[in-house]
Amino acid sequence: MGSDERAIREVHTTWIDAVNAGDLVRLLTLMADDVVVLNPGQAPFGRDGFPVGFSAAHQQSRIRMPSASWKKVVIAGEVAYTLCRTRYL
Repeated sequence: MGSDERAIREVHTTWIDAVNAGDLVRLLTLMADDVVVLNPGQAPFGRDGFPVGFSAAHQQSRIRMPSASWKKVVIAGEVAYTLCRTRYL
Protein backbone atom coordinates (compact mmCIF):
# COMPACT_ATOMS: atom_id res chain seq x y z
CA MET A 1 0.00 0.00 0.00
CA GLY A 2 1.43 3.36 -1.03
CA SER A 3 1.50 6.53 1.05
CA ASP A 4 -1.38 8.08 -0.96
CA GLU A 5 -3.65 5.11 -0.33
CA ARG A 6 -2.67 5.04 3.35
CA ALA A 7 -3.55 8.75 3.68
CA ILE A 8 -6.89 8.21 1.93
CA ARG A 9 -7.70 5.30 4.24
CA GLU A 10 -6.87 7.46 7.28
CA VAL A 11 -9.22 10.22 6.11
CA HIS A 12 -11.90 7.67 5.34
CA THR A 13 -11.55 6.18 8.83
CA THR A 14 -12.01 9.69 10.26
CA TRP A 15 -15.08 10.03 8.01
CA ILE A 16 -16.53 6.75 9.28
CA ASP A 17 -16.00 7.82 12.89
CA ALA A 18 -17.74 11.15 12.20
CA VAL A 19 -20.69 9.47 10.46
CA ASN A 20 -21.12 7.04 13.34
CA ALA A 21 -21.04 9.96 15.80
CA GLY A 22 -23.47 12.03 13.71
CA ASP A 23 -20.81 14.77 13.63
CA LEU A 24 -21.87 16.91 10.66
CA VAL A 25 -19.35 19.67 11.47
CA ARG A 26 -16.42 17.25 11.29
CA LEU A 27 -17.75 15.74 8.06
CA LEU A 28 -17.94 19.15 6.42
CA THR A 29 -14.32 19.88 7.37
CA LEU A 30 -13.29 16.74 5.49
CA MET A 31 -14.99 17.82 2.25
CA ALA A 32 -13.41 19.88 -0.48
CA ASP A 33 -15.49 22.75 -1.83
CA ASP A 34 -15.89 20.89 -5.14
CA VAL A 35 -16.81 17.48 -3.66
CA VAL A 36 -19.33 15.36 -5.55
CA VAL A 37 -21.35 12.92 -3.44
CA LEU A 38 -22.77 9.86 -5.19
CA ASN A 39 -25.58 7.88 -3.55
CA PRO A 40 -27.60 5.13 -5.23
CA GLY A 41 -30.93 6.37 -6.53
CA GLN A 42 -30.06 10.05 -6.09
CA ALA A 43 -28.68 12.71 -8.38
CA PRO A 44 -25.08 13.70 -7.55
CA PHE A 45 -24.82 16.63 -5.14
CA GLY A 46 -22.14 18.82 -3.63
CA ARG A 47 -21.04 20.09 -0.25
CA ASP A 48 -23.97 22.50 0.01
CA GLY A 49 -26.51 19.68 -0.38
CA PHE A 50 -24.85 17.38 2.13
CA PRO A 51 -26.14 18.79 5.48
CA VAL A 52 -29.83 18.41 4.59
CA GLY A 53 -29.45 14.84 3.35
CA PHE A 54 -27.23 13.79 6.23
CA SER A 55 -29.55 15.28 8.84
CA ALA A 56 -32.62 13.69 7.21
CA ALA A 57 -30.92 10.29 7.09
CA HIS A 58 -30.01 10.52 10.78
CA GLN A 59 -33.59 11.46 11.67
CA GLN A 60 -35.01 8.49 9.75
CA SER A 61 -32.59 5.84 10.96
CA ARG A 62 -29.34 5.30 12.79
CA ILE A 63 -26.48 5.22 10.29
CA ARG A 64 -23.67 2.84 11.16
CA MET A 65 -20.59 2.49 9.00
CA PRO A 66 -18.54 -0.49 10.13
CA SER A 67 -14.80 -0.11 9.62
CA ALA A 68 -14.82 -3.39 7.67
CA SER A 69 -17.05 -1.84 5.00
CA TRP A 70 -14.15 -1.12 2.61
CA LYS A 71 -14.54 -2.37 -0.92
CA LYS A 72 -11.95 -0.41 -2.88
CA VAL A 73 -9.65 2.63 -2.96
CA VAL A 74 -8.99 4.01 -6.44
CA ILE A 75 -6.32 6.62 -7.17
CA ALA A 76 -6.06 8.11 -10.68
CA GLY A 77 -3.63 11.01 -10.80
CA GLU A 78 -5.01 13.79 -8.61
CA VAL A 79 -8.42 12.14 -8.22
CA ALA A 80 -9.22 9.42 -5.71
CA TYR A 81 -12.36 7.75 -4.46
CA THR A 82 -13.39 4.98 -2.13
CA LEU A 83 -16.18 2.47 -2.34
CA CYS A 84 -17.77 1.18 0.85
CA ARG A 85 -21.00 -0.23 2.18
CA THR A 86 -23.16 1.56 4.74
CA ARG A 87 -25.78 -0.03 6.99
CA TYR A 88 -28.85 1.83 8.17
CA LEU A 89 -30.22 0.56 11.47
